[in-house]
Amino acid sequence: MHTNRRRFLLTASALSFGAAGWMRAADAAGTANAFSPIRTKLAQGKDAVLFINGDSTSYEPNGPYFLFAKAIGEAMDCKVVLHRWGEWEMGKPSGPKQYEPPVTLRATGRATLTVYLATLPGASATEMFVNDRRAQAIDAIPLPDCCILHHGHNMLGAFQSLPGDRTSLRGWLFAAIGMTSMKWPGVPQVITNQNPWKRVDNYKRALESIQAVAALHPSLTLVDSHTAFITAGLTDDLYRNNDVIHPSDGPSNHKGAALVAAALMSAWNSAAVDRAFSTPSWPAMPDKGLAGWAELSDRNNVEAARSPDGRTLEVTFRDPEASIGKKFSADEVAAISGKTISISALVNVPPKMRVAGSFHCKCEGEPRVFILRSGGFTDGRMLLVCAGIKVDEEQGGMPVELKLSASLVTNEPFVGGPLLIRNVKFTEGGLPKGIGV
Repeated sequence: MHTNRRRFLLTASALSFGAAGWMRAADAAGTANAFSPIRTKLAQGKDAVLFINGDSTSYEPNGPYFLFAKAIGEAMDCKVVLHRWGEWEMGKPSGPKQYEPPVTLRATGRATLTVYLATLPGASATEMFVNDRRAQAIDAIPLPDCCILHHGHNMLGAFQSLPGDRTSLRGWLFAAIGMTSMKWPGVPQVITNQNPWKRVDNYKRALESIQAVAALHPSLTLVDSHTAFITAGLTDDLYRNNDVIHPSDGPSNHKGAALVAAALMSAWNSAAVDRAFSTPSWPAMPDKGLAGWAELSDRNNVEAARSPDGRTLEVTFRDPEASIGKKFSADEVAAISGKTISISALVNVPPKMRVAGSFHCKCEGEPRVFILRSGGFTDGRMLLVCAGIKVDEEQGGMPVELKLSASLVTNEPFVGGPLLIRNVKFTEGGLPKGIGV
């Protein structure tokens, strides 16, 4: 076990927002977690910035992050200004790709907490990194003191190679965490496990993936907002009317959102002051890898050429059936057989193109296909990841291979490139490593 690996699981049992309870400032004693540096700054009277990457369960003005921000203001005696992403309009993402005018949630205090709530209903964890959003949502904001990832509900469509397979969904989450850390190296990161669905088990796939990612990734703080809903009995008042997914977040009933905010505030209150905390960037972790990607010599109906410096492969797919990849040599198959591996690719995707990867091997005695998922991502630099593939000891002579291909975007003409492949990495273990090195 690495000595710098720390996992933090933080829960909340509070069901309401009493001013005398969880809204108080935490004692200085506690454990260092991802909220320690930002809490320390505010305690010292210094301004701080909080960034949240969220889905529709984080969107509403009575939702968990408005409540959480207000609670921080009360606990730390700070002014709170919140900027919410403005793209969602009339039930669809047709508004401007920029933050709305800021709202002041608390007008006075010894310092100012600025919150950037990058929330887009219906989106997945990587979609704020698409170029036409990224410019304003991420690149234009100040360096955050802490980042929160609040996703999972819209990612349940991740491919499963066999029942219980979480490799694609874990990879999708690792991609979002990795892209955040490539932008802001070392900034502390939090991931929540959101909320269960009401009286149905649909969220299990996301819950298991989130908790596995938190266990695998060094110094990533997991906030357990999920358990409070189970403890409270998944009652109707914890959800919107006629809704099995969204916690209640209306003006007259926001009990569900309050449970999530209480879990976040519990983590805040347990964060030790004056303690360092940093979330390392897994793309920057050195790892020589298990197999080279050099030429990706298995090419089907593509045009491909190296950049002059030899570091990037530029690929154009002629049709949706085209692909580029590599077939593993006997030595490479031997290097991964009987091991748990992760695969990552660092690529630049052109507008209106979606790219995916597939890895073919024998797992649990059968030929399987594992998917490196991009979700709704198109246009920009992104990570494709599949995490924790258990490769059988015996491959039985079947081809072991990786393929990258372009897929159709609904109601758009096919775009085949150019796709810029900057790196591909095959590493041992459930945590991907080294793709950005």
